[in-house]
Amino acid sequence: MSQRTCSRSHTSSLAMLITAFAALAASLAVSATSQAAPITWSSPQTVSGDSDVDTTGSLVYAFTFGGTSAPPSTTVNGVTFSPFRIPGGIVTSTTVGNVTLTESPGQLSGLNTFGSASAPFSGLSSDYQSLLGTGAYADAPNTITVSLNGLTSGQDYLLQWWTNNSSNASPVFGGSFTNTTATAVNAVTLDANTTNLVGGLGQFAIGTFTAAGTTQAFALTESSGFNPLINALQVRAVPEPATTALAAAAAAAGWIVWRRRNRQSDSVSRS
Repeated sequence: MSQRTCSRSHTSSLAMLITAFAALAASLAVSATSQAAPITWSSPQTVSGDSDVDTTGSLVYAFTFGGTSAPPSTTVNGVTFSPFRIPGGIVTSTTVGNVTLTESPGQLSGLNTFGSASAPFSGLSSDYQSLLGTGAYADAPNTITVSLNGLTSGQDYLLQWWTNNSSNASPVFGGSFTNTTATAVNAVTLDANTTNLVGGLGQFAIGTFTAAGTTQAFALTESSGFNPLINALQVRAVPEPATTALAAAAAAAGWIVWRRRNRQSDSVSRS
């Protein structure tokens, strides 16, 4: 074999190796982006008032779900929830901002009649009533996949979501709204109406996770095979405990230095 032939063979092999490594790197990047981390859920909490809305850390985004004519933007406990409207017709996936709802094999629907003029729902603030009075759901017995996009890998996040059916409304094509389970390795189940009476209140849950990529997904299902329902959600970036402790320590150290300098200045002035 000539030297020129060997050189061409070596070059070809090197090119194939580089291509293989590039493909592997691209595959790993896609995998890291789409990987969902486990979510650690708190216990379900029954809706009680504006202070339900968590303000830990800094807001990334928040949405209130509903049909084509609603919901409006609403602010509860200082957190502004943007409208996420489900279009009419046969819709299986909808994206607003950095959030995507996908249902398979049926369709997504929005409903604006989950509120009630009866207590205790009527005793909530008008903004909280607006937040919980509309929602998005899936045809029975399907699953809604919620994809939270635009995240930073390695960042800690807080996720809060609500399910509420104070009017005891029914899905357009049959079924019922009873409870909805959110699953991302771990699961939590919320009751849409804890008393099953008109005016009754639903529940919310808070979960925490460390992003494994730029997207975090979780599934919404209904345990009896009926209709999963979500009224609103928010995502917040939260500092790690070590980061918080370090910041507190730095602030304390700064205060000590400032105090010492003031004392030294006082001593010089007196002398």
